[in-house]
Amino acid sequence: MGVQNAGGRKWPPFGIFLLSFGISLAVLLAIVTAVLSAVFSPPGGTQTGEESAPEAADAALSYRPEAAMGLNLLVISVRERSDPPHAFTLCRFDPANDRILLVPIPPETVTAVQARTDTFAGHYDYAGSANVRMAAENLLGCEVGRYVRLSRGGAVNLIDALGGLTRHFDEGYETDSVSVPAGTHLLNGALLYEVANAAPADAQPETWRLSLAGELLVQQLGAEADDRLDYLMEVFWNNTDTDLSQFDYTTRRKALTYFLENEEKRVEIFPLSGSWNPEHTEFVPSEQVLSELRGMFKGE
Repeated sequence: MGVQNAGGRKWPPFGIFLLSFGISLAVLLAIVTAVLSAVFSPPGGTQTGEESAPEAADAALSYRPEAAMGLNLLVISVRERSDPPHAFTLCRFDPANDRILLVPIPPETVTAVQARTDTFAGHYDYAGSANVRMAAENLLGCEVGRYVRLSRGGAVNLIDALGGLTRHFDEGYETDSVSVPAGTHLLNGALLYEVANAAPADAQPETWRLSLAGELLVQQLGAEADDRLDYLMEVFWNNTDTDLSQFDYTTRRKALTYFLENEEKRVEIFPLSGSWNPEHTEFVPSEQVLSELRGMFKGE
């Protein structure tokens, strides 16, 4: 499993997260995140009747999720629960294509909701999480079924529940708020959150943050996580504001197991390109990039 950009190139071994997300994870926590996520115990039990363990394994290997098992959601990152968002991330859980797709959306991104045109931050200020989710739908021209709102405290708890991130630093990593000596370290939720939100001077902040989020998902959401999914989902629901439901989870449980056990799974990060106004207060994504994203988020 790898962390890649949309072109398939391997990202450098950053550490993760966010998500202020998640998936997000929130999806999978949340879904991730996360995506987050965004994301529970195996459907399991003891085998009975004529189905043997090898036959059950063969059946699991032959299963392939359909595009309908995918889920699009918007991760809304805040530092404290009462604060306005500082980041938005579109996330697609896409088991049919063996991936989780993460797209950072600048808060200044302009789109319309009904007759009102505003930035993502403005749509959130006007009518909250559900309204900015509709802004994401209008931007992509397809359904963004759920949102996840994740604060610093929730992100820290989710990272700790996942087990943190083990990361090697060739050199000491130090910013105004973080100091990590050279060597291999297990980063808990509090430290990883600070590292993720203190990008190096030569890194793009959102790409750095989501690359770390992707690395956390790669490291902690393997086959062994399948036995802990119910627990992780409870942690997710207890630490986020979301309309992701138990039904969303149960209908995708088999697809989640497939994804976790798939050695080819990957996290892809797809930064937007586009144009800014002279004041750098409004961002319009290029139509070419939006067209490509729409196909991905529609499962095409």
